[in-house]
Amino acid sequence: MKKKILLVDDEETLRWALQNTLLDDGYDVEETNDSIEALELAKKRKYDLVISDLTMPFMNGVQLIAEIKKANPSIRAIIMTGYGSTEAVIEAMHTGVSDFITKPFKLEHMKKVIRKVLSEGENTGTNAHSEKKRGNEEPRPCEVYTDKHKDSSCYIVQDETEKANLTFYDAVETDDRQLALFGSFSREAGLENLDTVIKTVFRYEAKTCRSPASLIKNMNTFLCENIKNRFPLMLFCVILEKQGQKLSYSICGEGLACFVFSQEKEMTQLQSYPLFLNMFPDISVPEQTLPMPAGNRFIVIDSNAVATSIRKGIIQKDRLRDALVRDVAGDCEHVAKKMKEGIVGWHELTADARNCSVAAFTLENGRCMPWKEEISISMPIDDYDEVLQLFEEKLSKIVGDECKRHDIITSVNEAVLNALFFAYKEGEKGEIVLKFSRLGEDIIIVVSDRGCGFDTQNYEEPDTTFYKGIARKDGRGIFVMKQLMDRVMIQSGRGTGTSVFLAKRVNFYGN
Repeated sequence: MKKKILLVDDEETLRWALQNTLLDDGYDVEETNDSIEALELAKKRKYDLVISDLTMPFMNGVQLIAEIKKANPSIRAIIMTGYGSTEAVIEAMHTGVSDFITKPFKLEHMKKVIRKVLSEGENTGTNAHSEKKRGNEEPRPCEVYTDKHKDSSCYIVQDETEKANLTFYDAVETDDRQLALFGSFSREAGLENLDTVIKTVFRYEAKTCRSPASLIKNMNTFLCENIKNRFPLMLFCVILEKQGQKLSYSICGEGLACFVFSQEKEMTQLQSYPLFLNMFPDISVPEQTLPMPAGNRFIVIDSNAVATSIRKGIIQKDRLRDALVRDVAGDCEHVAKKMKEGIVGWHELTADARNCSVAAFTLENGRCMPWKEEISISMPIDDYDEVLQLFEEKLSKIVGDECKRHDIITSVNEAVLNALFFAYKEGEKGEIVLKFSRLGEDIIIVVSDRGCGFDTQNYEEPDTTFYKGIARKDGRGIFVMKQLMDRVMIQSGRGTGTSVFLAKRVNFYGN
């Protein structure tokens, strides 16, 4: 059954673009530019979700949602807002707004937030039914995750016991950076939707802050000035510079044990700062940096007992690595569950201490290009096998499927051999450049030269009925490439060189 969405915004272009995008995704969408009309629609029809701009004539978005919830308490709500609306964030926390989107935003990001909010609504209903059915049974662990997609970038296994902290995760992407935030606070804080407030402030600060330490410091100041309750808050913030894969991070809270798990099966513990946030406004937050190769995943254990045991050497970090060593290519869901299973088996800890939350996340998602590399081959070449071996080594750290890796290597080999045989005369100096990168779920390879080139208008496709050793004038291996890769394109011109573009959908490590 289609989910029903009510869209309210007085900006016509945005409203039109968002409505058409959501209709294409299979939602039932009604839109209006008037908050009064929106309220009348909500009273007549039961919507699953309302998306409203914050600044509206007659009634702002928070007031509108508060009125709609009187008629439909279970409705989920998203507010679209500009930077600096901190007072509205506090007000919305008490109104029951599910999430905030800061303008301007990418439609893909909005779609992801909508899926998450609707999924949380379904989980809330299911959990309430389960609790009623179970009555006085002892609470059991349940799993909470931020995205149900197969390429989900985060998975949290969280215990729903009374003593367990509430945890949350959020991620933001800019043109040159990726940012992620993991947080944890006690259920005794007693503030509904506090995680939404923290995530909203995080998104505000992410627009301008290039340092995780500054970002956390600004968030702490905001909370101390705007939230009356004083309770310990723990945050782990990471910022990845896409160019060079350089990572900066800050961790506040002695109850968080944070690690990086690499493709080489190494477990590196990240240095944390023991003091809690939301206690004093003017605190300094330390920051650390480290290289971040593609495929690495972050693991966060939210447990003061576990963190203390690791810090004192009672639990060695090798125990953590051993729980995952066979699952280096596993997705975040698998990694989080395996780590949780490992902790449950640590009998040095009490049963209460083993009731912890475990999160696994990666900053590599389908919308980013986590790596882009280049290999240059000078002509004449001395050892081509060495170049091919270098490409294989790089590819093996990125692409998880061995069969697809073989297809890619074979195709690249054919493209490079084409350039070696035909682009330059024997003994002529030149260069062949091999570029490979990630675009969504595809690996993109470009093999280019600045050799003699050929006239593509007179080029004829090779015979695809069988492969019989394509003649030298037509180039070799084009048929092979077209059979092994999803997409192949050739650009060339006489005297300007040739570029062969190859693309294939693969399973990347870390997804």
